[in-house]
Amino acid sequence: MRNNWVGWAQGATVVIAVVLVASFFVLGMAGGSTPFDPPATKSSAAPSTQTPSPVDPSDPHPGVPAVKVADHATWKPTAPLNPDRQLGGDPNPGNVQLPSAAGDDLAAYWTQPVAWKSCGEQLCATVKAPLDWDDPGRSAVDIAMRKVPSKNPTRGPLFVNPGGPGFGGQDFARNLGTDKWSGYDIIGWDPRGTGKSTTVQCGTTEQTDAVFELDGSPDDAAEERALETGWAEFARQCRAASGELLDHLTTIENVRDLDLLRHLVGAEKLNYVGVSYGTYVGAVYAELFPDRAGRLVLDSAVDITDDEASASQSEGFELALRNYATWCAKTKACTLGDSADEVVDGIATFLAGLDANPIAVGDRSLTQSLGATGVALFLYSDEQAYPGLTYVLTDAMDGRAGDLLKAADELNGRGADGYETVAYAFPATRCVDWADEGIEATFDFWEENKAKSPVFATNMGVDFVCETWTADPGPQLKLTAKGAPPILVVGTTGDSATPYEHAVSMAKQLESGVLLTFEGAGHGSVTGGNKCVNAAVTKYLEDGVPPKDGATCS
Repeated sequence: MRNNWVGWAQGATVVIAVVLVASFFVLGMAGGSTPFDPPATKSSAAPSTQTPSPVDPSDPHPGVPAVKVADHATWKPTAPLNPDRQLGGDPNPGNVQLPSAAGDDLAAYWTQPVAWKSCGEQLCATVKAPLDWDDPGRSAVDIAMRKVPSKNPTRGPLFVNPGGPGFGGQDFARNLGTDKWSGYDIIGWDPRGTGKSTTVQCGTTEQTDAVFELDGSPDDAAEERALETGWAEFARQCRAASGELLDHLTTIENVRDLDLLRHLVGAEKLNYVGVSYGTYVGAVYAELFPDRAGRLVLDSAVDITDDEASASQSEGFELALRNYATWCAKTKACTLGDSADEVVDGIATFLAGLDANPIAVGDRSLTQSLGATGVALFLYSDEQAYPGLTYVLTDAMDGRAGDLLKAADELNGRGADGYETVAYAFPATRCVDWADEGIEATFDFWEENKAKSPVFATNMGVDFVCETWTADPGPQLKLTAKGAPPILVVGTTGDSATPYEHAVSMAKQLESGVLLTFEGAGHGSVTGGNKCVNAAVTKYLEDGVPPKDGATCS
């Protein structure tokens, strides 16, 4: 079994990434031409988007799905799994206050009303989902959502997810608005563990700072032990604060929550746009509920295969750094080198030097790992972010590292008042979605990956958060979405966070997958300004007809 998501950076979408780098005055998206390709031939079934009927409260079990996860195929392990996890500890409930159950069975959740209330120019509501879908009467979690109403609501709701895992969807929906996909009410929800839903909690700001400042590239046995000890302590802090919530944060459970939301807002089918990790949410939904899947757009795919040779996230950032270096070498305002190799070598040397000599920033330090994280933030976007990256790198190389540390904080979810929920929900979901083969295997994988990603894998280092986590992972589903209508998978050739190869493999593995390739840079193209991508996605969302499988935009 491969090391899924062995890495460090949350999968921010373009919308979020642009907001994050806005403080460095780098905004904008790429444009493009608008050729249109004939419809795909993989499946001719176009899902319905009729205006849904309201929930019928007289039905004792309206729409309650029979979800037998055990009936779905799973990946077969090739080695012992989770040997170093801290399992069987104190079952205390933690600091998270779990809401009481809606009732003794699922019908109580399926018949609950949705009380929409004004929140600015949108509508917001909070509903309950079972903490444990197999024991609904035990306790619940709150799920918060935001609706951006369409001026002409002819197509019903369109759910959106920005990725992560760990990012809430409410802000994503608000930023998208309704102009992009007219006729749809845009609904963003905060998945369990995130945002204004029942959230994961861990340690204090100071304790979390200490974790992110760990030396992720150990040079000897003592540093390896310190890294393992630090992540193990972080995992215990999360368990102490979040209690049994940590045992119920899989994407499978999030997807069941999503199907509940679909039902409660009166939608017959789920129409959905997911970016980055949001592609995994969409793929799992299509696997568990193929007959309820409507028009699913999966942009910037994560790796859903079991291929140990699959491209890693750090390889994607390595490619993005090389693209930046090529731009820098040709740009007078960038003085980091006269050739792409010189630029890359200079950045690598600077980051490596932070291992022994971190730069003080107030009462904190820019470490080797944090420096690489700060660089990665800018590589989520395209050339519009390059001037900002040049600015913060030049300053940091001159000893003024405040802005580069700020960039790392943005990607790690650290604000002026402490850490956002993404800092804790990211590992909490990642570690229960995928099994691991233990600390030694992960360390070996990192050593192998350094040859493929000499700048990012080397300087970002390795973490042992999942290897020392306190919860067991859920089933490792082999996703095929058998019986689902056409699913549009969009991949960007220069994607940093989710390499293009992942989109190719996702479209191939999903039986009704249709691949649309954007020849460009950045992470997340459907939220950008490329006219060709926008035309293909809009047509699919409007009439259910995807572009031809293998179509290309530039």
